[in-house]
Amino acid sequence: MMRKIWKLRLGSFILRFFTGRNGLVDSRRKFESDNIDDFKNIIIYSTTALGDFMMNSPAIRAIRQRFPAAHITLVAHPKFRDFFEGGEDWDRVVYWMSKVKEVPALLKSLKSEGKPDLVVILHSHAPYDYISAVLTGAKYIFRDNYHDNISFVDKWLTNFTVGFKGHLIQRKLELVAPLGCDTSNIEMKLPRSLRSDLVKPERKILGFQLGASTPERCWPIDRFAKVASHFLQYNKNLDIVLIGGPGEISLGQSLLEYIPADLKERVINKIGKTSLQELAENINGFNVLLTGDTGPLHVAIALKVPTLSMFATEQPVFSGPYQDREIHHVILGVRSALRIETLGEGAMKSISVENVIKTLENNFDVL
Repeated sequence: MMRKIWKLRLGSFILRFFTGRNGLVDSRRKFESDNIDDFKNIIIYSTTALGDFMMNSPAIRAIRQRFPAAHITLVAHPKFRDFFEGGEDWDRVVYWMSKVKEVPALLKSLKSEGKPDLVVILHSHAPYDYISAVLTGAKYIFRDNYHDNISFVDKWLTNFTVGFKGHLIQRKLELVAPLGCDTSNIEMKLPRSLRSDLVKPERKILGFQLGASTPERCWPIDRFAKVASHFLQYNKNLDIVLIGGPGEISLGQSLLEYIPADLKERVINKIGKTSLQELAENINGFNVLLTGDTGPLHVAIALKVPTLSMFATEQPVFSGPYQDREIHHVILGVRSALRIETLGEGAMKSISVENVIKTLENNFDVL
């Protein structure tokens, strides 16, 4: 974070130069007396990973329900274009790669609907997110800061939470609570509903999400393979389905090298072969998903598909399952100085094959 301080200072200088103001602190007083029921133009930023969006989705729905007549623009990364188009909780999507050189084009697109009444930044990249938000001329700006007491950012915002230590979903909801949003619904949701003609497969399916955003969040491939071989051997009505993005294709190929020849035909590799919407449709057919801390975990939770998730570098109390806890189980790996292999990128080695197999057998009858 300290490496970004110079960017935050520069961002504050840029905003003072272009706006002639020294912040939006006065907007807090105005907000208290304003008739926010009249908001007509709202912008929401969610420009980071799939899992981040899923945890933002309850707050986005709450804003949509609070302002049903408002025109809502979602700012998102272009890699999610197919997934977000036609979303139920916004009217249009503006795509931005969070690059400073693209800010002028972003501003042009955002201003095409007129000056926004409200900008809500749920998850994006500082300082370009709030710089662009201020430069739209927005009346009020709400932002989830993730870090407290950074004056170069705080003074340009109408609202932000302070000292919140709970789940990310709840933190987003608390951020928008002053708008009068109903914050009671914590369930995540997909941008749009799945096809109504999807049918669950007759055979049982144990899904594997092998990859994650960083190496230290990935459980070793040979351990996934041992779990697969165990259940394939003892349950003849079970298939393993591998899911993941194009950058994870090699992980699926590696896993198949560990699987005995007589079991390989029951390992179905769909890594890199589906769109995000098709990925969600595949997950919807699983009986259980085994995964690390990554986006497909949250898609499965939104779809009410049972999961076993593995955490080592992050705390599930902040980013793990938050709804329907009776069908979602978590293993938290504990690293240790006496187990050198669990330090650094080997964090997930703190979770044993035996623990995963036992947890699956004890909690998911379908296996």
